Amino acid sequence: MLAAIVGAALGLLLAYALGSSSNAEQQQLRERERGEADRALARLRRELEESEQRGRDQADLLQLLPDLVRQMFAVTGRRGVGPHALKLVDQLFHPSQSAIFVARPAQRRLALATGHGLPTSLAPGFEVEYGQGRLGHVAENRAAMDDGDFKNATAIVRRQIEATNVRDLRADVVAPIEEYDGALLGVICLGGARSRQGQEKRLLKMVAELTAVAITHVTRLRATEQAANVDGLTGVFNKRFFSERLGDELHKAEREQQPLSLLILDIDHFKHYNDTNGHLEGDEILKKLGQILKGSIREDDVASRYGGEEFVVLYPGVQKAEALRLAEGLRRAVESAAFPNRASQPLGTLTISGGVSAFPDDSRNAVDLIRCADQALYEAKAAGRNRIKAANPNYLT
Repeated sequence: MLAAIVGAALGLLLAYALGSSSNAEQQQLRERERGEADRALARLRRELEESEQRGRDQADLLQLLPDLVRQMFAVTGRRGVGPHALKLVDQLFHPSQSAIFVARPAQRRLALATGHGLPTSLAPGFEVEYGQGRLGHVAENRAAMDDGDFKNATAIVRRQIEATNVRDLRADVVAPIEEYDGALLGVICLGGARSRQGQEKRLLKMVAELTAVAITHVTRLRATEQAANVDGLTGVFNKRFFSERLGDELHKAEREQQPLSLLILDIDHFKHYNDTNGHLEGDEILKKLGQILKGSIREDDVASRYGGEEFVVLYPGVQKAEALRLAEGLRRAVESAAFPNRASQPLGTLTISGGVSAFPDDSRNAVDLIRCADQALYEAKAAGRNRIKAANPNYLT
């Protein structure tokens, strides 16, 4: 294309230079040739500028990608990939808004996972149905679309999209995040791009593909780790894994100046249950409690069996007050669960007690953090069981 334009332009310029000015017809021909030459040179200039812009885009991506990819692939859960993907979007486009919605295929819905520049009306967890507005349309059809694509849709589709669009969300460009097998993981969108205008759809699609690879990698890595680090009876992590993870999370919390909370719990009157019903039935209780723990914690939380009937839950990024609320919800879930033979327990049902400590309020090291939570657990037992207690920083003085 470029060679053809250059050849045509040079040919026209040469003809113009050799032309004669002997008559009006030749003068008009020269004028036309001059115009054609000017237009050819303008096209050449545009092609060169676009080529240079693509080169700059690729160079920028090569500079941005290595560090961001390392960060994306170093996270411990799928939830951690999204913020790094949006960081890349923000650095590429400088948009006024950007967001990632995760797919919930069973409900055919998208849920807001993270976003930048969004109004308070769009909080994490906000849901959009497949087919609803621009986001739902892309989720349904699995194709990246920009503002022009939406406007060029058929009248029926355009009316449906406009009637169901998410209010206060700018979605000028939307791209699906898909696994290799075509399963939808979510969508990524941006609005009000201030950089690389006209390049948004192509580059956002690249970001979506990279995000999908990172999510798939983290998911597989986590599954592999879990197979080696899971307690065989209860299905939660084992003590060795928890000890390693606690050290890692403490270093991260200190480095990033983020809170970290820890819950130690055990089953009230578990010896009585074993003595009354037998150890095999006691094992079934431990299995069921493991299921409740896994079903009650957030994706980034860590639930482990600490020993016997004792369990521990790690809450990264959570203050003590929030950890107490989460632990109280867990306590209620256990209290109301239909454990076999629960009515024979001293409290009339099967219950747990727990103690919560937090970094940095109670301690800045793993051993003392556990010690504080354990002391709080002892106080919960002494106060009548079936309760959660907060650690007192004075425990260590």
